[in-house]
Amino acid sequence: MIKHFTILLLFLSINTFAQSPNPKAKEFYEKALKNIAERKSVEAIENLQKAIDKDSTFADPYFKLGQINEAARNQENAIKFYKKAIELRPNDPLLTQGYTYIGTRLIKAGEYAKAKEYLSFSVKNVPQSSPVMKQLTRQLEQCKFGEEAKSTAMTFKAAEMGATINFKNKQYFPVLTADNETIIFTARSDDGDENLYVSQLINGNWSAPKNISDKINTTANEGTCSISADGRTLVFTSCDGKNSLGSCDLYISKKVGEEWTTPENLGSSVNSPFWEAQPSLSNDGRILYFSSDRQGGYGRKDLWVSELKENNTWTKAINLGDVINTASDEISPFVHANGHTLFFASDGHLGMGGLDLFMTESKIGIYSKPENLGFPINTHEDQVALFISADGTKGYYSSDVKPDIKLFQFDIPKKLSDKFKRASFVKGIVQDATTKQNLSAEIELIDLKTNKVVEKTNSDVVTGQYTAVLPNGSQYGLFINKKDYFFKSLTFNFSEKNEADGKIIDILLDPIKKDVKTVLNNIFFDSGKAELRPESFTELDKLQLLLTQNPSLQVEISGHTDDVGKDTENQLLSEKRALSVADYLVKKGINIQNIKVKGYGKTKPIVPNTSEENRQINRRIEMSIL
Repeated sequence: MIKHFTILLLFLSINTFAQSPNPKAKEFYEKALKNIAERKSVEAIENLQKAIDKDSTFADPYFKLGQINEAARNQENAIKFYKKAIELRPNDPLLTQGYTYIGTRLIKAGEYAKAKEYLSFSVKNVPQSSPVMKQLTRQLEQCKFGEEAKSTAMTFKAAEMGATINFKNKQYFPVLTADNETIIFTARSDDGDENLYVSQLINGNWSAPKNISDKINTTANEGTCSISADGRTLVFTSCDGKNSLGSCDLYISKKVGEEWTTPENLGSSVNSPFWEAQPSLSNDGRILYFSSDRQGGYGRKDLWVSELKENNTWTKAINLGDVINTASDEISPFVHANGHTLFFASDGHLGMGGLDLFMTESKIGIYSKPENLGFPINTHEDQVALFISADGTKGYYSSDVKPDIKLFQFDIPKKLSDKFKRASFVKGIVQDATTKQNLSAEIELIDLKTNKVVEKTNSDVVTGQYTAVLPNGSQYGLFINKKDYFFKSLTFNFSEKNEADGKIIDILLDPIKKDVKTVLNNIFFDSGKAELRPESFTELDKLQLLLTQNPSLQVEISGHTDDVGKDTENQLLSEKRALSVADYLVKKGINIQNIKVKGYGKTKPIVPNTSEENRQINRRIEMSIL
């Protein structure tokens, strides 16, 4: 690395005179070299300055002062002395270290064209197979990338989130619930204590941030959190906290009603004696991404993932692999609400210098090559973390506003939003249909095209509230299940959906008893036909399971149509469709004696047949308990 190259050159005491300096200047310079060899830096600096006083055209003492200041991390003086040496002896290979140092700092200042001039000189004068050559080659790639990124800049305007949210000198790492109505972030007090704060969006304005919970915030540092879509599962970082396995660990807390449970360490499957931080939860809180510098990775800090099993324990965390992770740092992962777009920060992938933000898409566990988010989301400065709303319209991040750190928001540029799918949400309250008592029920979101469970969560045991996220690009069935109740199903076809929105749908669950009637919303037929489409099988299998678990139930499967077409044809079609459902159940082992089939045609509409939307509602399969 360049640092090692620097230290090596710093203590070389060979004479590099390119011209005959003033004899007295040369004498002071040689004394300085001896001081350096004896590690007497104060005396060395004094003698080098005396050499310059005797001969201001003598380049070597300037260069040596540049090296000393570089080692002391005094950037301003190092650049000043290196530049003077280069001015006196331009194009001298012996001054390559100065060219490299200045070029590196120019990248960090975003001056890519100037940086390229200095670094191109260095490339000509270092060994081809050296670590320095590898670093220089990469830096020249950064210069090219930075220039191209600036030339294709996106429209981007960020705004501070206001004094209400930015209520302390330093706040960072914001996360939001799927409905964009709750924000949680880390804030640091003047004494360095980090805690989590929460604010609610009320009538378009953010409320004054509050301590999230005395159970969560302690005298230890709590921060960099992630929240599930419904705002009821929180994973956060605590350094040197209770039951810690290492320097920083991840902890989990659940919100029941309005209270948070006492946080629990996520245990050795997730945490280690090393640093774990910056978590990101999937919508249902069952997949956890985080950054760690533990052993077994590809570099300093890598991204890892763990999944929650059915027995409520976490799988052993696995590394996300070398497509994502590099020999440098990968930090602050954020999995978007669509479930497969992962954003993160890295200084190992090609960027504009320092930490840049990247995105990658996951398909069946395989990640695409990370893509830099571009300028001006990324700049020559470090970009550490980003949160993008479920609907893909807003981005949130923190930025240094010297001497403070403030939260900002911005509209996602179309150039970026076109690269990932948006997600909608549905939320509401689950209640007993008879008593209106709030219920804790299992919420399953299933992709009807693949029969794969996309999301699984529960409504709140106290409030009955639930939230589910529905990514664009497929057809979904949302199933609400509770023991001793008939399941409820909703259907959402987002196969061609580009925009995102939110729906509020309260769910009334009927106890399993006589005269209960429910619509099977995820039973599908082609127009005018009675053959079941494959998307129907998920719901039919749930119905088959319910009838198997309650073998004494007598049910009626009924078909219904809208008012379009001849009455006799509608009647016959409704009967055939109901019969198709019954045949499927019988083939799955349900007693045919327990099933009555009935076609009602257009005679029992739920809503008036006055629009295509209403007609679609009336075209349905119902099940009634007899």
